[in-house]
Formats: sequence, structure tokens, C-alpha cells
Amino acid sequence: MNNIHMRRFRNIPPLQYLMGFEAASRLESFSKAADELGLSQSAISHEIRLLEERIGQPLFIRHGRSIRLTDAGRDYQRSVARSLEQLEAGYKRLEPFRKPGSVVIYAPHDFAARWLLPKLAELKKAVPNCDPWIDTSGAEVDFEEMEVSIAITRAREVNPALIAQTLFEDALVPVASTALMKCEVGSAAELSRFPLIHDERSEGWNDWFESAGVAVGEISTGLDFNNSDLALQAAILGHGVALASLPLVQKLLAEKVLMQPHLHSLKTGHSWFAVSTLKEHSEPTTKDTWDWLIAISSSFDLRPRY
Repeated sequence: MNNIHMRRFRNIPPLQYLMGFEAASRLESFSKAADELGLSQSAISHEIRLLEERIGQPLFIRHGRSIRLTDAGRDYQRSVARSLEQLEAGYKRLEPFRKPGSVVIYAPHDFAARWLLPKLAELKKAVPNCDPWIDTSGAEVDFEEMEVSIAITRAREVNPALIAQTLFEDALVPVASTALMKCEVGSAAELSRFPLIHDERSEGWNDWFESAGVAVGEISTGLDFNNSDLALQAAILGHGVALASLPLVQKLLAEKVLMQPHLHSLKTGHSWFAVSTLKEHSEPTTKDTWDWLIAISSSFDLRPRY
């Protein structure tokens, strides 16, 4: 296996050669690159020469003390700079794992922005040792491969091998800004007269109207977003009526940022779950954070509001 990996990466030169090449090409000077890296000019020149020999072609055109990249050098410089930046970014992402009390909470962007973020002060008060790191990358969570302490997921069911707790059932309700919707509508059918906002959630406006007993035909006109939180933001800005997960908009409804123009809610069959593992629960700060999540969600009022 090791030999296979060695053959796979056999064309990658030593990292110090690449760092010297990147600095020299960016600064257009061997001496300036040497100063930046804390090396002698002869050391940089030697590393560049070895790099060129390894690649099998010149990367710089040398005119006395001045240098400029060859066409091949310019192409290679882009790859090297991008790779070094990715390595640096990867190192920086490791920082939360080195902190005591770091709890990595994976959550979809809309849940993190609308439910979790407003409650971080409460979390810090309840679990002072917790330094939450919120991951909204959207990757499918794999506790074996990823550094995740607690995952929040919207699903019908979760893997029975994991520790899971239902936070609350999901239901979709229409929401709009008070500027767009001066008052509640008399019937669900009246909502079809307003501009509607769509996202890529599996349930949409056709499902909502059907569950409300309204035959309005296929509805596809209006703004479309691939991100449900952007769709919600569009509703806040008065661009139309959006369907939103009721648990995520309760605060906005209570603060009159949004209103619910009709009380009918679409039961999606999904729930919001907190998911973790026995291994993660063995870490006291993670367990305390989990207990806080369960406690605060159990007291959450999901009754519809205007």
C-alpha cells in the first residue's frame, strides 16, 4: 500500500522546493524570496535548480540578477500557489481541535442561522466550558471519518446505531414580511395571488396548497433559491411569501420580523434530530452541550402564531 501511494505522488517535489519557487515567482527575485524565507540566496537558487532538474524543464528565464517565469513556470506557479494555500487553510482548520472544550456542531445552514446562532449566548451560559465550532459545510456526516461532536439533521429517521434525540417535529408554514402582507388572508387560496418564493426542499408550495385542500394547479412562478435560508431572507426583505420550517422562524414571528399569513401548516413527516455517538458523549463538554440542546428544544413552543 505504501509503495502504491509513493508511486501515486512520485511527481511531487519536496515542500521546501515548492515554497522557494512560490516565493521567488511571486516576488520575482531570488534574493527577496531568500529574505522572506530566512534562507541565503544561494540556498534558494540551489533549490530552484534542483526543482527544475526534477521537473525536467526551466521554470525561470534568468537575465543577470533579474528573473521571470517561463510559460511552463507560470502554469506551474498557479498549481503550486493553490496547493500551498490549501495546505495552509487545512492547518488553520485544525485549530478548533486543539482547543479544550471545543464542541463541533454540524447543522444545516438554515438551522444554524435561525435557531442555533441566536441561542449561543444561552449555550455559553449553560455550558461555560463549551467553545462551539459550527459546521454548515453541507457534507454528509460520517462520525467515523469526520470530527463532529453533535450533528443536527432533518430526517424521517436516523441510523439506529447512533445516539439520537428528536428536537421537534418539522412543519412548513407560509411566512412573509409585514410590509408585503398587511394582514392575514381569509383563505389558503388567497396566498396564490402573492409572489411565492421557492427553495430546493423536497416539499414545496404545491404540497402546501394540496394539504390545505386548495386546487391551484402547478405553481412554479416566483423566485427560486437553492438555499432555504436565502429564500427566508428574501421573504424578510418583502420579495414574496416563503415556506419555512416553523421551529426556525418562531423567533422572527415573535419579533414581528415576519408574519404567518395563514395558520395551515404542512406536516412533512420529517423531524429535527440531534445525533451523536457514545464516543463523543464520553467527552463531558459534549455531553453537557447535548443535554442543553435537548432541554431547550423540549421547552420550545411550536404553536403557530400570526
